Amino acid sequence: MILEVNNTFDERRLYFLKGGHDDPKDEHAADPSPSKFKDTWAKDFHVSPFNSRKGSYALNAYDPFSPNLSGTGMIDNTITLRSSKSHPKLVARVFSTEASSDPATIGYWASLRFIAAWWWVGFVTFPRIVREAGKLFFRRKLHVWYRPEVLKDTIGRQATQDEVVVESTFRNFLKYVIATSKIEHPIRYISSSTSSPTLEILYPTTIESQSESKAIMELKITTPVFFSRLARYSHISEFLSNEILTNDDKDRTFYTSHPGILLQLFEISKSLLRPPIDHASLPNRLRWRFLHWLRSHRPHHVQNGEGLQHMKIDIRHLSFSELDAFAMVHEKSRPRKTQYMRTVTKILLSDIMAFGYPEILDAMVYVLKVLASYVFVRALKDCWYGILGEWTIVAAVGYEEEG
Repeated sequence: MILEVNNTFDERRLYFLKGGHDDPKDEHAADPSPSKFKDTWAKDFHVSPFNSRKGSYALNAYDPFSPNLSGTGMIDNTITLRSSKSHPKLVARVFSTEASSDPATIGYWASLRFIAAWWWVGFVTFPRIVREAGKLFFRRKLHVWYRPEVLKDTIGRQATQDEVVVESTFRNFLKYVIATSKIEHPIRYISSSTSSPTLEILYPTTIESQSESKAIMELKITTPVFFSRLARYSHISEFLSNEILTNDDKDRTFYTSHPGILLQLFEISKSLLRPPIDHASLPNRLRWRFLHWLRSHRPHHVQNGEGLQHMKIDIRHLSFSELDAFAMVHEKSRPRKTQYMRTVTKILLSDIMAFGYPEILDAMVYVLKVLASYVFVRALKDCWYGILGEWTIVAAVGYEEEG
């Protein structure tokens, strides 16, 4: 059985269940019925803020098409969530109350009755989740587990437009670094969270044929948070080191099979690029300098395991990042270069003005545009009424003179 679990953060986890692993706590585990599917497996996906990522699941399901695909399609599935100490925490059952209907054979009116009875369910699902979560938090005082980053085998959320822009520049930069490096390992680059999932195998120019290459090194971006974090760093190798050396998988945003080679690759990349900032036009020079200033002065908040934050200050000289330099030199398309610069500037500005959320900064800009439009229309209206008033006075005076 292939079982898919989703959460409200747009993340997904697929489990391939082979069956045959009975739940030792199930009193019906010895049921020899061939139509019954049973399995237990470890939980490694964050679903609810009121449960940690630890624990296990147990599933008891009946094959709706048994025997030999001749069944009536009746569903009866029971899934049990157990804590890390094997205590049952939640039991959910989905079952059929009436015989199933084939959409290909039901009539027009039956389809309309079905839509009329169920169209509203999707719209109220999320409000219901919020309402029940409020009850558990405010009334029951349940502990809240902060959402961890997904693990290697989980499908992360879809990237925002800002993260898509940074991902595109990073992918081109990665190709450039690999092509100019002397490593002997090709890299399998996987980024499944962008709008167009990417899987590429990148070969260094030192490898004349694929048969000569060594083992493929894998670099998998597990969540698009990787790109928004990357845009905030002046040194890519430092960012990767922090991610690799973290002791907690809850905060890791990528996976690599060869950490040492990856760090060596990006450490060498520092000497490959020199941003030609002095040769840029004055407006572009000011924009890049402003981006550099934002990255140098952004707040460096570090959160520990207890949810408390403290400030970390970088005393080194912070130059343009390798991505900045690559965008200046090798992004031939001016719109792409401008888009990257604006995106990174927005991400860095959000740390100062919007608690690190670019979406809040977008909302603030939208409100300012609405207010500016209102003020402009109001001023235009007053100006127009003033002109009409002057014309009316002039017309009245002329009429009196003629009289």
